[in-house]
Amino acid sequence: MQDEDDIHPEAAIAPGYLANHAARAFNRGVDAALKPHGLTMALIGPLLLLSWKGPLLQRDIVRSSAVRQPAMVAMLDKLETMGLIARAPSLDDRRAALVQLTDAGRDAARIGGEALINGNARGLQGFEPEEVGQLVALLQRLIGNLDRA
Repeated sequence: MQDEDDIHPEAAIAPGYLANHAARAFNRGVDAALKPHGLTMALIGPLLLLSWKGPLLQRDIVRSSAVRQPAMVAMLDKLETMGLIARAPSLDDRRAALVQLTDAGRDAARIGGEALINGNARGLQGFEPEEVGQLVALLQRLIGNLDRA
């Protein structure tokens, strides 16, 4: 963490600041692990979703994401150019695009999943199993409170 002199004393004990700081540190670490593979945190999201759920309509990928539709379409364009996904017209609705992983996309999803698991393991070094459970429960409560606000 940054020097105490670099952080306002109120921020240093604020759960929102600490959660955001932890997320940025986590993302930097995962991005560093993904960079040699030509991947980023942003790019692995749709790959992991497709790996988990199987082929999906493009609109369902947008709905499952925090990314807005134009940005997701651009991201899917990039993933398609990289050969990680393939899009085809849906058999049920010719206006809709069905998105699925290619073999290279399945490999990229595996690499992304491993990077996330390793990033979490790194962040939890030295934690006892019960502390991990407490941390998860507390973060879930924090998120729930913020989502209701």
